[in-house]
Amino acid sequence: MGTLVQDLRYGFRMLAKSPGFTAVAVLTLALGIGGNATVFSWIRAVLLSPLPGIADASNMAVAETVMPSGEHHTSSYPDFRDFRARNHVFSELFGFELALVEMSLRDDAPPERVAGIIATENYFDVLGGHATMGRTFHEEPNQALNSDPYIVLGHGLWARRFGSDPNVVGTTVHLNGHPFIVIGVMPRNFYGTIVGINAEYFVPMMMQPQVLPHEDLEERWPTFVHIMGRLKPGVTIARAQAEMSTLASNFQKEYPTAEKGVGIFVAPVWEAHYGVQDFLRGVLGFLMIVAALVLLIGCANVANLLLARATSREREFSIRAALGAGRTRLIRQMLIESLLLAAAGGLGGIFIALWGTNLLAFFLPPVHLPIGLPLGVDHSVLAFTLILSAATGIVFGLAPAWRGSRTDLTQSLKEGGRGAGAGARAHRLRDLLVVSEMVLATALLVGAGLLVRSLHNAEKTGPGFNPSHVALAAFDLRTSGYTGEQAATFFDRLVDRIQADPGVESASLEQFVPLWFTGRSYSSVNVEGYVPKPGEDMGIDLNVVGTGYFHMLQIPMVAGRDFSNQDRAGEPLVVIVNQTMAKHFWPGQDATGHRLRIQGEWRTVAGVAKDIKYHRVNEEPRSFLYLPILQVGRTQANIIVRSGMPTAAVLSMLRAAAQSLDSKVQPLETDDLEGLVYVSLFANRTAATLATVLGGLGTLLAAIGIYGVLSYSVSQRFREIGIRMALGAQSQDILRLVVGQGLRLAVIGAGVGAAFGLAATRTMSSLLFGVSATDPLTFGAVVCVVTLVGGFAAYIPARRALRVDPMVALRYE
Repeated sequence: MGTLVQDLRYGFRMLAKSPGFTAVAVLTLALGIGGNATVFSWIRAVLLSPLPGIADASNMAVAETVMPSGEHHTSSYPDFRDFRARNHVFSELFGFELALVEMSLRDDAPPERVAGIIATENYFDVLGGHATMGRTFHEEPNQALNSDPYIVLGHGLWARRFGSDPNVVGTTVHLNGHPFIVIGVMPRNFYGTIVGINAEYFVPMMMQPQVLPHEDLEERWPTFVHIMGRLKPGVTIARAQAEMSTLASNFQKEYPTAEKGVGIFVAPVWEAHYGVQDFLRGVLGFLMIVAALVLLIGCANVANLLLARATSREREFSIRAALGAGRTRLIRQMLIESLLLAAAGGLGGIFIALWGTNLLAFFLPPVHLPIGLPLGVDHSVLAFTLILSAATGIVFGLAPAWRGSRTDLTQSLKEGGRGAGAGARAHRLRDLLVVSEMVLATALLVGAGLLVRSLHNAEKTGPGFNPSHVALAAFDLRTSGYTGEQAATFFDRLVDRIQADPGVESASLEQFVPLWFTGRSYSSVNVEGYVPKPGEDMGIDLNVVGTGYFHMLQIPMVAGRDFSNQDRAGEPLVVIVNQTMAKHFWPGQDATGHRLRIQGEWRTVAGVAKDIKYHRVNEEPRSFLYLPILQVGRTQANIIVRSGMPTAAVLSMLRAAAQSLDSKVQPLETDDLEGLVYVSLFANRTAATLATVLGGLGTLLAAIGIYGVLSYSVSQRFREIGIRMALGAQSQDILRLVVGQGLRLAVIGAGVGAAFGLAATRTMSSLLFGVSATDPLTFGAVVCVVTLVGGFAAYIPARRALRVDPMVALRYE
């Protein structure tokens, strides 16, 4: 123990004697360790511990409906009840859904749109969630529709809208015009069960008619219910999947019409196909690999510095060996110094993580939803950083320690400690480390380049419609007492009034915003004359839109016509399908004039619209259809307006037009469509930006590695260079000698790195859009960049070599 303390003291003194070396090494390690700790903190918040405030969340699992097409979907309430009653692998299941409602504190107060969760009555019992004030709702006998008009407030809404009123319990609020009694307030760290959303309220599922009036708790076709539950002790995901799949097969036999081809998917919460983890899962995994590669480059850099330092300390080690120090003691001494550097780098990494952990919130889109992620540096992040620092110290310290301990006592003492004893093997090891840095830097830049090109392609290709100069405003007329037919009339008059403004080019309506994160509709169809293939999914995504919708968004009509004012209640029922749907159901034919049955009604195809991007920019072409809002009626809709006027002016005009028709009506949310489409690429943009930053950092560290090796080489070859110049070598010869060495290392590293990247980037296909994972342009450009960077890094020590005075060099040593 005494010798260990001595070695620690000696290690501190030696590092303090070389402040420049110590600062460079610690900074390099801090950047690498800090980057890894930051990304790990994001992974912890999004994937490893995505449900804060929930007791023992590790055994929570999701159960998602899988449509015959393989698409993951929400389930129906009857399916939830049957899964809950018949399974033996979950101790309990609950159902829930995100619900956007209009909330007002008084019957006559202006409403505000808030986002919360409607959940089955056992929701809090399963989660182990307890209110900080009042109580939560529970499952009780004889509960029926509309029997539980209770609301539990989220902490954020309670603080923001109620001013943290301690007497809020027992008061009444109105949701969509219906009274609800506040019975409790949840703690600050309870976000709910949709990862990334900090739910503002919670209401019982039995209040569905008031909260989600367009849904149906009796419909067995997959509708709106997310299913989650707590696995029984000892039950694995695989076992739960097997039993739930058996139950799903039984449901198909019991309900062949509604359940045909419908399966079930059981997985941990981080694998759910809803919530922010669905967008960031692949991105965070990729960024963790990128950060690890940057750290490896940093380790190679520090290892090279330690090798050079060990060479300069050969005489010291020889003297210590002569005085009786064994090789093990020397290795331990150098490893202690490496671990001290790693510990200092780890401490710096924690400070970087404390700053960087909130960067993820910077990349999250500015949506009209309460974003909530448990970002921060907790005990798990600290433990990860500690383990990583220790592993890092061993990784970069072992080779220099082993090499430095192999001293030739006689030769080192004879050389006088000037480092001349550094043999060819030491140079080869340093060159190998530099090449490995260039390999990793090349792979990093290839990944970053592919992501940047993918993002550029997504932005260049566009969503299939023109979002420029389009403002939108969301309306919900339920609280104003409108029926679906009355709302259709109101929206029709509002659009006419807006279009009368000379600054407006066109206006229309849509229920759901393409590429947006909230809201979608899905319905089973029956196509006249078409016989579905075995197991074929006849469910089609749809949108409800207004007159002139396709003209307004500049979506080309391939055949037929746009919706018109004649497509209203009492007139022939029509539908517009997209190209993919037309080709699938009526191949080689004109789809217009054909009929299909949807939502219990037969409709005639009036037109075929060109495909657009509906949910994600990188989605495969999918069938899609549109219904006219004047025929189906919706109390919720978005008014979309194309105008050359500033967005603020358009929205102001839109508010005034709505108020002129009904003083009780006002838009709940306003935005511009181009901004929403920009937000839809946030996962792609996050990956491209951070990969570029980390790739650039890795390349910089690799360049520093080349510079360090060549600078050391020049200092070791000082006498040789002087002799060459004395014998007539010209400046270009010296430049060729030094720069050539650097270029050789860079070219080898870039070539091997390109081959490594070729194999590694195949796993990135899901993150790419419009570019191959083996894109030759990207690979070629990166190889050129890495080679140029290596050449530039070599040029600086080469310039130093040109300043060698032959007379001074010949007197050297």
